[in-house]
Amino acid sequence: MIVLVVRKRRLPIFLVLLIFFMVLTCLIWKVGQNQPQPCVQPQDVIGEVETSIKAVAFTFDDGPSPQGTRGILNVLAQHQAKATFFMVGTQIEKYPHLVKEVQLAGQEIGNHSYSHDYNIWDNPEVAIQDLKKSEQLIYTLTGQRPFLYRPPGGFINEKMMEASKEHNFRIVTWSWIQDTKDWKSPPAERQAAHIIKHIKPGQILLFHDGWGDRSQTIKAVDICMEKLSAQGYQFVTVSELIRLENQE
Repeated sequence: MIVLVVRKRRLPIFLVLLIFFMVLTCLIWKVGQNQPQPCVQPQDVIGEVETSIKAVAFTFDDGPSPQGTRGILNVLAQHQAKATFFMVGTQIEKYPHLVKEVQLAGQEIGNHSYSHDYNIWDNPEVAIQDLKKSEQLIYTLTGQRPFLYRPPGGFINEKMMEASKEHNFRIVTWSWIQDTKDWKSPPAERQAAHIIKHIKPGQILLFHDGWGDRSQTIKAVDICMEKLSAQGYQFVTVSELIRLENQE
């Protein structure tokens, strides 16, 4: 009689660990499926709009300021263009007459916080109070409450998104490829070349009319509008751009 002897072999340690992590991953996934989904969705943040209509929104942050805001308003008037100005509360207090000038020119005003303090945005309660303070300043001067707000630096987290939605603020960022970093004052031609190279319908373009010398920004916007207008683009406010979503 032949007896077969089967020796017991141990699994290699790396294989045991692999099986363990696979099982653990499956368990975590199953638990996750039972968790409630957040009520704030990515579409609650507007970075650009899906549309085939040749329209883009020029936006300007950190104003108002005498040189930057007035220079931009002059360019917009020359091109019969609309834009959105995201204003900072401390600047509004310094230059309230410029807020009125922007409104009388038919341009849109958005909220860019009161203090432009990056350190408060991890605390939604404090951040909303900051936004409300800026909102009240704009309302007092214009009679209109801005419902669009752009977080300083584009900072967003889920708690802040929830709080913004609760207080009827609509978060607006920008088309990430269309940040020319004009606050560093690169040559206007370089800024314009970047915008024109990457342009497409529905984009939100980021510039600044506040802080420092904005002469290169003003020149860049003029170049962009001249060249894009020749391509058939129209220049609208963010609110107008949102209304063009999914239109052809």
